[in-house]
Amino acid sequence: MFIILGGAHNGKRAYVEDLIAQLPTKELVKYEGALPQIEEVTGNKRYIISNFEQIVLPHLHQPEDQVAQQIFERIAEISARAEVFCICTDTSRGVVPLEKEARQLRDTCGRLYQKLCSEGHTVVRVWYGIPQILKGAHYGQN
Repeated sequence: MFIILGGAHNGKRAYVEDLIAQLPTKELVKYEGALPQIEEVTGNKRYIISNFEQIVLPHLHQPEDQVAQQIFERIAEISARAEVFCICTDTSRGVVPLEKEARQLRDTCGRLYQKLCSEGHTVVRVWYGIPQILKGAHYGQN
């Protein structure tokens, strides 16, 4: 599982597109604000999952840890079946929101990103278009 994180509009998608262009060709399936159904996931496809805020938002009535764990487990199951790239927008560096729901969304995404980064084989932070490998290696490197 590849985890690519960074601030909004910092070049995460461009980095993923460049990385995928270096990989052997597979059908590319993009999920924006949603997760694929497990039964639809196949190893001959490559999945990009992004906009985790929209994935988390409907679950804000549940405890943060529970939501993060449920979403993480589903992504881990998808990753066990196919190649997955998670594009995560880091909102932890800005001003803490005053609204309770906005804080909870920010915190729940942060907990989910911690789990993804812990289990992902490659974690890259992209800041102003510059990738920094935090864990693992660029594809094709040892």
